[in-house]
Amino acid sequence: MFFHVHAFEESLTGLIEESLQKNQLNIYRKLFNFLVFCDGINNCFSRIINIPSRRDKESGKGTLLRHFSKWLFLNVDQPLLTEVHTDLDNIAIVVKEKNTSGRSNVKISTLLWKSNSRKWSQIGDFTNNGNNYPAFIAPLFPNTAHMLNGRKLKIGIMEWIHICKKSTSPTNGSIVYTHVCKDILDSLGEYLNFTYELIEPPDKSWGELSETWNGLLGMVARNDVDLAGIPFGITMTKSKSFAFPHFMFQTECEVLYKKLSNNDNHWMLLVSIFKWEVYVCGLLTIAWCIGLYALLERYSVGDHIKVGEIPACPSSTSDSVMTAILVPLHQGSPHLPQTTPGRILFASWWLFCITIVAVYMGNLFAIISVVKEKIPFNTMEELAENDDFKIIITKGSLTEDIYKYSKDSVSKKIWTKVLETRSTNIQNSLDEDLYYRMLLQSGYYAYITSSVNADGMEKSVDNPRRMSCGTGPKYASLPFPLNSPLVELFSEKLIRLYDNGILEAWERKWSSTKTEGYGHSMTKFQMTHLQSAWTMCASGITVAIIVLGIEHFLNYVV
Repeated sequence: MFFHVHAFEESLTGLIEESLQKNQLNIYRKLFNFLVFCDGINNCFSRIINIPSRRDKESGKGTLLRHFSKWLFLNVDQPLLTEVHTDLDNIAIVVKEKNTSGRSNVKISTLLWKSNSRKWSQIGDFTNNGNNYPAFIAPLFPNTAHMLNGRKLKIGIMEWIHICKKSTSPTNGSIVYTHVCKDILDSLGEYLNFTYELIEPPDKSWGELSETWNGLLGMVARNDVDLAGIPFGITMTKSKSFAFPHFMFQTECEVLYKKLSNNDNHWMLLVSIFKWEVYVCGLLTIAWCIGLYALLERYSVGDHIKVGEIPACPSSTSDSVMTAILVPLHQGSPHLPQTTPGRILFASWWLFCITIVAVYMGNLFAIISVVKEKIPFNTMEELAENDDFKIIITKGSLTEDIYKYSKDSVSKKIWTKVLETRSTNIQNSLDEDLYYRMLLQSGYYAYITSSVNADGMEKSVDNPRRMSCGTGPKYASLPFPLNSPLVELFSEKLIRLYDNGILEAWERKWSSTKTEGYGHSMTKFQMTHLQSAWTMCASGITVAIIVLGIEHFLNYVV
């Protein structure tokens, strides 16, 4: 109870600051019920009501008292509408009037919001004979059922991939925003009964913290707007400066990069089937078999086959060499082994070559028909150690906070590579977005970002590839000014949208991205896949012509 206006104003200011720190909507509804008794005080209504209206704009975020306080004035004169200069929603007055019979009638009226105006409406009356009680024809504070009562909110906005698309209206040429952000704001506006005005930040940036916040987040922190229309990642740093309702999107940290070209492998296709160690072992095996075969044929102690059945003379060294080479090429030999040890070795060599050739042919067919993609890294540790790939992260993003303030050694290496890649000539976030798209398209750049951002970015990259960072899920929601009373109102609706899957459905509606997997992908057979075969054929023909020319030259000389 207060008897002086100044004491009431000081107490009201302290109550506002205490309530905002608690940041609970149910406390607002219990604390801000005021009963004002005016006994012969001139202009009581206008003098008192101007105090909470002014304090609400200065200390209450322009929202606390406006929507959550209730004011009942007793024994006041009926104020004129021209005297009402307040945004408070819930005001009722009790006016005592004399009727023609000399009795006093007490009328109860409430101040209603109407289209472009406010209007006093009588909701009850009672007489002073003590026998009649007030007969209410409407609630004492009917505006509470209409949430924000058609209030026009200022919402900060910027274009962001498939979440919020900026375009020009074909009818009047004005700037409009569509996609997920419009669906969300329209749904919230219908439920909470508000309209909105979209405002872009002058510096076209999302917002970073130096001494103060700049960009879109700076507008929210300074209360230039009531909220941001773009979801931001919820981090400890942002939580100290902004209030977030229930989260809207659950995102994963991902690495987006362009697929590496495999064209260099076409020239070495025929020899890329096995590793070089296999070829070395194969050559050593051939040399060993040739030597052993020649020794077995010449120095066998067993009986030779009779003359006339097969050549009794042991094959020459050249014949032994050709016998070992022709077998892998599926060619027969004019000279069969004459001894039992030689035949056993020859049969074993045949079985060995059949197996090796079958494996070679199977792998060759598989490589020609199915392209095995070269994956440059499989983990964040490999990315940090990869000198070929440079790393980029959006300034002021949720991902930046993960790696900028991490104490992990791998994260520190990644952050060092990010700083080395960043350009100092980028002036705003829109230019930064275009710059990163260009870098990704050029290749050998890894973009660490959220899965939502990767969904939109990969559309502008040829053959995009994605890898999980393995840091766990992160959450994003709409930032409000710190201790904003609007947070819990919006949170209730966002919980319903999230639990019913509507937010996810809106995101799918505006996003046509289909993530392409890693590893093997089917491809059409092209002539470029036979570059090594054509090269070998051309080389053989060239060598044959050279040898033929040398032979003709020697015969001519002789």
